[in-house]
Amino acid sequence: MSAVYTLEQILNHLDELSLDGQTFCRTLLTHGEVLAVQLSYLPEALLWLVSSPTQTRIMRAQQPDCMVITLAEARELFTVLGDPCPTTLMEVAGRFATAAPGVPEASEPSDWTDDPDAGEDYGVPN
Repeated sequence: MSAVYTLEQILNHLDELSLDGQTFCRTLLTHGEVLAVQLSYLPEALLWLVSSPTQTRIMRAQQPDCMVITLAEARELFTVLGDPCPTTLMEVAGRFATAAPGVPEASEPSDWTDDPDAGEDYGVPN
């Protein structure tokens, strides 16, 4: 199951975080909001959503391999995919937590079919 946490929530629950770690987190927060998203479709991954490119630079300087996306980058991604453009980090987090970007979701059971030929238009083998 996917989950979304604010950096403030993480700070409040990590009593044993070092002073350097606390300083790092508080520095990030001076530049805007930070969210951590656990993705159900990528269980080993943690996606960080940040407000500014400055936060991205700070995070990648400490953890070069972390997945960090700014609000502007996420908006661009969703626009390219033809999805409605989110306006806040929490909306972005909700979209990523629901499904991978660009993956269509069957919203109603009426979208499903038992027709064995239904996938032929899309090259899906029966």
